[in-house]
Amino acid sequence: METESKASQAITEKMEQIEPGTPRYNVLDTARRFKTTWVDLGRTLWEVRQKKLFLQWGYEKFDDYCQGEIRIKPRTASKLTASYSFLKTEEPSVLRRDGVEKPVPDVQVIDMLRRIHDDDDFPRKEFERIKEIAFDDASLAKVRQEVREHRPEPAPPPRAQLIKRLLTQANRLAEAIASADGLPPAITERAVALADDLRTLGDE
Repeated sequence: METESKASQAITEKMEQIEPGTPRYNVLDTARRFKTTWVDLGRTLWEVRQKKLFLQWGYEKFDDYCQGEIRIKPRTASKLTASYSFLKTEEPSVLRRDGVEKPVPDVQVIDMLRRIHDDDDFPRKEFERIKEIAFDDASLAKVRQEVREHRPEPAPPPRAQLIKRLLTQANRLAEAIASADGLPPAITERAVALADDLRTLGDE
């Protein structure tokens, strides 16, 4: 979002032009209270996108509405709506929390849960355990630590793929050195030789 003061001021000015109680007014009001009500904003934005209400308000695209009217970047809006949708499907009881006696997890926590839920390589048993920890009001740092401990290490790329990538980089380096002024020819020769060696490895 923009700095809070500017965004809040712009939203307030927009609200003054719209009839209170209308859906458009309510979304703006929720956006203004975003820091304490991300679930409310996620829900209202989800409804705006599902029902294409932004078309009625003069915007051709949902992203244009978010950025132009409620001063939220499209990436932030996507995170909010996706996180709300995830809770709606996976744990609707969290959406009914009052936010005081039982806090709602931070949107960053829910977004991380959503992403590991969609990761087929992440162990399902560990996902359920981390989800329980997250819904018990764990901090973002704690959830990140748990995810790092159980996320499988990515497999190294195949040898041929690695050599191909290195050869591309070596060719670029050789070209850059050759076009640079004032460098000794020996450096260019070594860079070209390196690229040739990698090319030979790739042909084996």
